[in-house]
Amino acid sequence: MQHVRPLTAAFRFACVLAISFVIVLSTGMSVSAQIDENPGDTPTIKSSFDSKKWQFSFGGLLMSGKVSTALLPVTEEFGDMNPIESPYGFGLGIDYNLSPSMRLFFDGNFYTYRKQVGVAGEYSESFWVYEMTDYESHYIGPFEEDAYFYMQTTGLRVGVKYGILSKGMRPWAGAGFGFYAWKADYMTADRTKTWGGDSGTIAGPTFLLGVDFILGRDSKSPIVVTLYGDFASPVANETITDLFQDGWTWENTTGNHVMGPYRFGLSIGFMH
Repeated sequence: MQHVRPLTAAFRFACVLAISFVIVLSTGMSVSAQIDENPGDTPTIKSSFDSKKWQFSFGGLLMSGKVSTALLPVTEEFGDMNPIESPYGFGLGIDYNLSPSMRLFFDGNFYTYRKQVGVAGEYSESFWVYEMTDYESHYIGPFEEDAYFYMQTTGLRVGVKYGILSKGMRPWAGAGFGFYAWKADYMTADRTKTWGGDSGTIAGPTFLLGVDFILGRDSKSPIVVTLYGDFASPVANETITDLFQDGWTWENTTGNHVMGPYRFGLSIGFMH
């Protein structure tokens, strides 16, 4: 069993997002209101929502989907695909309004999910184990510690959104294309030890539906609260050598989504 650094990719990415969000928020709060100087008139603030060009937002999401693992505890019915566990993500986004209806977006996100594959003191099983033991046994164990399959993904995405503004709400639909760096590992619950892993990069399209709730539409920096659904995910085919035993290789021909293919989130942002 190998040791890995305790500082995970999730923690590093969270730090970057937090620092970026503070910088963006500070910048947005320092933007001065635009003034129309009309001779003989009192100066007025351009507060029309339609004139806002930039939107900055930060949010989190939950995911659902299925995962393919090399083995599962004997207490769980084994299948080719099983529900993912502890799925979540978070990210930072920037939108640029081309018009009140059409906008470009760019975002960076981190996603992670897991699936328990071994229980301390118990055996696990699979047909893959049967193959690795020259068809002598379906079982491996008992495990000394709980074992999990983890998928962690960092992605950058660009795309377009189209929405219709009506009474402080803006339902919208969108599509994007993303580039993702993924890392798959079989690890202990605290992620300090690993039985093997693989990593890579992949790209693919995603599709979005959402609704913006615009607060303070005529203010200098309107607040935007967004509920959305985010769909589709590229699939990675992991190949892990020396998994659990020297000489055992797991080639995942089924593949795993680098993030849950069904994602539902909440973001909070501001415009100026």
